[in-house]
Amino acid sequence: MAAESRLTHRIFGYPGSERLVVLIGTGVGVAMDPLPAETAARKVTVLAVALGEATMLDPGGYGGETPAEQTADWLVALTRQTLAAMEPTAAQSAGVVVYGPAMDVAVRAAALLGEEVDRLALVAVATPEQPLDRDDLGELIGRITAEALIINDDSAAESASWYAERLASARVELVAESPPLPLSAVWGRALSHVAPHAGR
Repeated sequence: MAAESRLTHRIFGYPGSERLVVLIGTGVGVAMDPLPAETAARKVTVLAVALGEATMLDPGGYGGETPAEQTADWLVALTRQTLAAMEPTAAQSAGVVVYGPAMDVAVRAAALLGEEVDRLALVAVATPEQPLDRDDLGELIGRITAEALIINDDSAAESASWYAERLASARVELVAESPPLPLSAVWGRALSHVAPHAGR
């Protein structure tokens, strides 16, 4: 089954905007606007992609391209297609917001996009549990040149630091929220980072 048949995506935001924000997370709720008032305050087009569990599998010894790799390739193609369809004056780079368990696949896609992603916000990140997973994800993160912001709740400061140490340009913001950190609580802050000049 093709990766796109296991994904949900939706575009919302300001018609004719010149800034693309790609939101990647898990569960169909991610394809909804996390906080409409914050989104409406900015001239941005949001491409929201919800990943299902099957799209993020990356088993060792798979013997070919894993579902996670296929999904990352699909995210790259979808991002480029959306950028190409925007206004001719639009910037040909995007800001990316990644929420929660979608981290591995989304970081893989961001690494493949290279300079086409200029700003990155990682929200509610967790350090991978297995050493091999940490090595693989750390290698991918090291390829990302985008200016990054990591937002975690106070209890996950160590995980936030793990990501910050591996990104070329990153800062950490910790918020006083009980885990799990809801995306809606920090959506405005994430948007301010990935679309800094898009205020209406």
